[in-house]
This record gives sequence, C-alpha cells and structure tokens, in this order.
Amino acid sequence: MDDTRTPATALLTDLAENLAHYAKARLNASPVDAKAFGEEAAVFIADLWGGQVIYIPKDMAGRIRSRDSKIYAEFSGENHAELARKYKLSFQHIHRIIKKERERRSVKQHNLPMNK
Repeated sequence: MDDTRTPATALLTDLAENLAHYAKARLNASPVDAKAFGEEAAVFIADLWGGQVIYIPKDMAGRIRSRDSKIYAEFSGENHAELARKYKLSFQHIHRIIKKERERRSVKQHNLPMNK
C-alpha cells in the first residue's frame, strides 16, 4: 500500500476496488467496466456523504434471524447433527434455534377469536 495516501483516499480507493471486484464477480462486468463502475460509485458515495462520520452496522441480528429461519425450514425432525455441521453450530444450539423458531411461529391462544 502506498504510505503517502491519506486515510480518506485509502478508504475511497479500497471502496472502489471492492466495488469493482463485486461488479466482476456478481454482475459479470468486464474488468474495464468493473473498474470504471467501482471508481464512479466511490466518487458518488464521497459526493453524497463526504465529510460525515458514518457508522455502518453489520446487521448481525438480521443475519442471525435469516440463518435461524433457514435452519427451521431445513429441519426435518431428525437432522439436528446435519444442520449443526452445515451451519457450524453445536447440536444444542440447533435444538435451541428450532425451539425458538417453533415458539415464534406458533399461534398464541390469546390471539384467537372467541366463539360466543
């Protein structure tokens, strides 16, 4: 890395390079188009939010909810160990996730309409 670059320049360069890589990998852009896209997008972001201190959350809660939902959907009743290996979690953690998802999805009795 060039030590003469300022942290801000380094950040924008890194952003441009990562966006170019993403464009090549996910959008099948040519290397030239991907590089141009990355640079243009970095300039756009700098113009849009330049000068601001920005915190970008990792959205771990959302990612965990999505993972847990997938685990529940894949659960067959007997595949705790398989899911534990696939998601790199313990057997017990898979069991807790299934229990939590089952409770979250169950209809609560107090929400049912009463017959008179």
